[in-house]
Amino acid sequence: MNYINMLSKLGMGSAHPGGFEATLRLLKNYPIEPGSRILEVGCGTGRTACYLSEQGHHVTAIDLHENMLNKARIRAKTMQVDVEFLQADVCALPFPNEQFDIIIAESVTVFTDTSRSLPEYSRVLAPGGKLYDRELILDKDMPEAKLSELQYFFGIPRLMNREEWRQAFLGSGFGGQSILEYHYFTEQLKEDQTRHLDTLEVRDEGALLDMSLWETVFQHDRMILDNSDYLASALFLAQKDEQPSS
Repeated sequence: MNYINMLSKLGMGSAHPGGFEATLRLLKNYPIEPGSRILEVGCGTGRTACYLSEQGHHVTAIDLHENMLNKARIRAKTMQVDVEFLQADVCALPFPNEQFDIIIAESVTVFTDTSRSLPEYSRVLAPGGKLYDRELILDKDMPEAKLSELQYFFGIPRLMNREEWRQAFLGSGFGGQSILEYHYFTEQLKEDQTRHLDTLEVRDEGALLDMSLWETVFQHDRMILDNSDYLASALFLAQKDEQPSS
């Protein structure tokens, strides 16, 4: 079983580094203007998207996995919030140009070909629009065998360091960019991951009896533990260039 299928079967709502605690911290420290048009890419089971809708934003959320989206729709119905959930690929977004004020990505872009996904983010953002992107990054050089094993397990095409991310944003129309948070895989980060119980999590029937799922869970934990000296989590803010005045 691959990593994404494991998340889907467990119905996990905040699998990104730092969990929902990191999401809440982002929204507290960097408030989004009320009524913003927000796109969440790789929304999973919709925890962040539904919370944003609850705060009064106009939210569209996409994911590749229909099982995730079905659980996200159940969450939205239970919470009585209005989110447009669509099955879509971040490398070919089904939206017109300049459609959104904000894009939020929580451990999503790293799983994509950034030469395709980042230009799509830029295309659908309004001039001056902001991308908040929390991703797993390479903090220092990792032995090639370890790097290959980790990339294969997670399905990451290329694990990048800070400078490589900077260049990727710059080459995709994001002139203004900064790192808002930078975290190592410490005990504190583990505690943050489990701080907010997701009471609307929906697991697939029989998931907890699936040994292949638990093998993937244990392999995930081992991968992070064995490579924590080389890895970090960064929250990037990338702002789309303003169009030149005519």
